Amino acid sequence: MAQGEEPVAWEGWRVVVAFPEHVDGSNAIQVREQLMAVFDRGAAVVIADLSATASCEHACVDVVARACQQAAVHRSELRLVATAPAVRRLLAAEGPDRLVPVYSSVEAGRRPAC
Repeated sequence: MAQGEEPVAWEGWRVVVAFPEHVDGSNAIQVREQLMAVFDRGAAVVIADLSATASCEHACVDVVARACQQAAVHRSELRLVATAPAVRRLLAAEGPDRLVPVYSSVEAGRRPAC
């Protein structure tokens, strides 16, 4: 997330939640709460934007896993955007990339699913 940028941007019933540059135990709870709040407010499509995230720890994977659960509970769609090789490797190693689609840009994540 760029300095001064809002972490949550609503576009109708679709919302983009921007993750910070680094996600670890110190900020994972805040990111998780932002994601849970948009599901609770009725978002139909949630795009977890990790495009500005350069590094993350297992806590980030936990956030994504909980978001997957909430998406199922709320009958919403979760999409991930990840560009940094380290982030994509962690998502692949831990498995969230098998649960939700991972896009290379927010624009690609906004496109309707086939």
